[in-house]
Amino acid sequence: MNSLQKDVRTLTSSTDMIQKKRALINVSKLIFTASAEGPPSVSEASFQPYFVSDLFPALIKTTTDEKEKIRELSLNLLLKIVGCKEMEAFDFTDTLKLFSEDVFKRGFASASPKPFTEPAEEIRLLLLKTTTTLLNHPSIQPSANSKTTTSVFSTIIEGIIRACGDNFPEVKRECCLCLAKMSKKGGEVIKMHAESLTKQLNTNLNHQHSKTRQMTVKAIGIVLSSAGGVTTNSEKLMIETVLPSLKKTGFDQIPSVRKGFITCLVKILNVALDNFDFDEDPSSSSATEDKMVIDGEATLQENKNATSNSKVYAPFVPQLLAFLLGMCCDEVEEVKNVALEELQKLADSRKEESIFKFQKSPDDMTSKFISYYFEKILSILVTDAGHWTSGQREKALSTLTTLIEFTAPAHPSLYSNLEIIISCLASAINDDEEVVAANTSVCAGALGKKLGASPAAIQILLPRLDGSLSGMNTPEKLVGSLLILSSILVGSDDDCVVNLATKISTALSSPAILESTDRDVLEALLETAENFVDKVGGRWKTCEGSDGALTLNLLHSCIFLLGADVNYDLRDGTGGILKKISGFCGCGDDVSMLFDGHFVNLVNRLRGEPELTVVWPNGKDPNLRAFDALMRVAGATGGKHFASVIDIFESHMNVDNEPESRLVVMALLESVLNNKQVAEYVKEFTGKLINDVVAPNIVWRAGGVASTIRKVSIACLFTILKSETVDTQTLFQAAPKLLPVLKTNLGDYDASSRQLCCLSLGIIFAGLPGALGMEPVHQLYPDLLKCLDDSSDDVRFAACGTLKVFLKSAPAEHFKGTLMDYLCDQLLIHMDDPDPVIQQSVFDILLVAIEVDKDVVKKKATATRNSHRDVRLCDLLLKQC
Repeated sequence: MNSLQKDVRTLTSSTDMIQKKRALINVSKLIFTASAEGPPSVSEASFQPYFVSDLFPALIKTTTDEKEKIRELSLNLLLKIVGCKEMEAFDFTDTLKLFSEDVFKRGFASASPKPFTEPAEEIRLLLLKTTTTLLNHPSIQPSANSKTTTSVFSTIIEGIIRACGDNFPEVKRECCLCLAKMSKKGGEVIKMHAESLTKQLNTNLNHQHSKTRQMTVKAIGIVLSSAGGVTTNSEKLMIETVLPSLKKTGFDQIPSVRKGFITCLVKILNVALDNFDFDEDPSSSSATEDKMVIDGEATLQENKNATSNSKVYAPFVPQLLAFLLGMCCDEVEEVKNVALEELQKLADSRKEESIFKFQKSPDDMTSKFISYYFEKILSILVTDAGHWTSGQREKALSTLTTLIEFTAPAHPSLYSNLEIIISCLASAINDDEEVVAANTSVCAGALGKKLGASPAAIQILLPRLDGSLSGMNTPEKLVGSLLILSSILVGSDDDCVVNLATKISTALSSPAILESTDRDVLEALLETAENFVDKVGGRWKTCEGSDGALTLNLLHSCIFLLGADVNYDLRDGTGGILKKISGFCGCGDDVSMLFDGHFVNLVNRLRGEPELTVVWPNGKDPNLRAFDALMRVAGATGGKHFASVIDIFESHMNVDNEPESRLVVMALLESVLNNKQVAEYVKEFTGKLINDVVAPNIVWRAGGVASTIRKVSIACLFTILKSETVDTQTLFQAAPKLLPVLKTNLGDYDASSRQLCCLSLGIIFAGLPGALGMEPVHQLYPDLLKCLDDSSDDVRFAACGTLKVFLKSAPAEHFKGTLMDYLCDQLLIHMDDPDPVIQQSVFDILLVAIEVDKDVVKKKATATRNSHRDVRLCDLLLKQC
């Protein structure tokens, strides 16, 4: 004891740093080093009165020494003594008072230009640690039991407020620990300083160290729960400071910070709910609730109706629950599980409330609890779903999914707010960010699943699609409604979809959708149609009904999808839908059979009115494209019902019509007639097609577009002629109109057109043997012979075949004379062509010419034999003569 007293006197009287340092070391050894006779001196009761009277005052005095090392050693020794297990029975009340007023307060006092009187950050940390340890000591009584303790706690709180602004991260974190200890004994004091504490802590939520952010958000929860919402400016503090910061913390990238965020939310919610009157309707409008403005985006309105302090937090419960629900869908499983567990505990703690206790509902307590706040939480999430940052939108929609999943299926708030939910989702699903659109789709699926067999959501969406609601025909609105319907169909019960199958299919075939040329609309239609067909599935025939409206509507949609721009890449998906429907309807893999019973009705829908003669204005008209797709996909069925569409071909091919639509229709006709089955059905209409549809468009007209139409028309004519469905009588009647225009086009600048003209003439000549008169023969032969000199070998080969049948198309006497002389001269020249194939083809023509006038052929062949490079063919020709 004497040695201890000596060292303590040195601490109080000496000015020498070395002596003080040695004294502090000796005191530590004397107190904590066990002797051979027994335990450390600190455990001896006889020593403890001396601690109070001499040691602690001396240590507290040296903690303010001008030498940093002395202050550090003193604080470490004091911290060690206070934290010693043997000192648990000791009363540190006076020590805490003395330390807080003489040391702690001084250390964190401002000292311009420095932020604190204590310059060393390690010592400032020791000051806080010592304070935390003293507060944790059993001898320190709650502030409610002592005015002195209240004063001491206030001094400490004021120091903590300043310490929170320390640049040293360890100091910031120790402030949070100190507050946690004080909350157990000085909650009333924290309440008095809650506003200043919260604002200061709030600045640390953006700290670069995740551990600091984690402890800070927990400390905010401690402060606000201790305050109990009864500070002077609690509402303003929550709106302007707390909620915006907490909202941002929910997006922290570190899971541990988000777990701390959950702890904070639960603490505040427990206080708020303890003072909440569940007999009041949470959805009712009140001045207090009108103050719930987040992110400071609106000014705080003065509440004219006085609100009791015990209910200050009550208006913020929906926002806090929205934050907690957001954590229930966190991407980290651990964080998600913590949030779900805390939500369950929070809900269970309210199960004795009368509004929940007497509910005869099979739903669990969490579902009842969330359903009670559904409308208010929904309002918050709908607002956030339109936030300018993609992260906020993504979180809002995933939270909305969780809200829907937790809500009781039969809760009236869900149904009364369906219109709001669907409008929100329909807007969000068009988001440029894929993750936002994906979350929206998931949310819509959850809504469909929650509603189950209820048709409420689908019935809201259908008027948006069928054109009965004004303002819903814009591409963006249609896309949103279609995609939301698609997702809801996936989640809904099969029976619900089956019962509404015809109505859904009618909406999907509405003109507002089908006549849109917007790619996004058509892609959304395809997706919705796919999900709808899959949902109905094997119950297709059950839904069909006697009028076949279901299949008709879907076929109507499919032909518009098939007719869409090829760059939209919709045809494979549409083909898959048609195959599925074909299977459901018992048509197997033959999709064309599917159209048999609906072809005429589909055509009438495209017309607008049955039997109405229609001319679509341009080649890109959606109805014309759909007609094109219908004729192609229907195959033989299109030929079977050709009588119902021939007027469409005829009306569009009027030469005075817009060129683009004429081109599309002519190309369609050529393609359709290439199908042998269709050609057989069209046989009775070939005369009308040739005379009224094709022939007028072969007439030469200037311009590139006219040239393209002419070329396609010639190809169409050739397709009709080669199909062998044109009888002799029809051909005979058409020849006077066809021969002149084909003759003219033998000089077309396009080689393929010249070739097709030659081939078409050849078929006509072959079909009318001996039928041509003198005048046609004399008009045609010069142009045909000219084709033998064509720059294109394909044209030359075609001309050879045509000339061969040309010589049989009229009586022999029509060819004799000058015509035959000139013909043989030209043919014998080409029989000496370098190309052996041409030589042989011309030789075949001369063999036919022998039958017309053998003497002229023999005479000409003999005269030109010696001029040929190879006389073999001439010799063979002469032998035939």
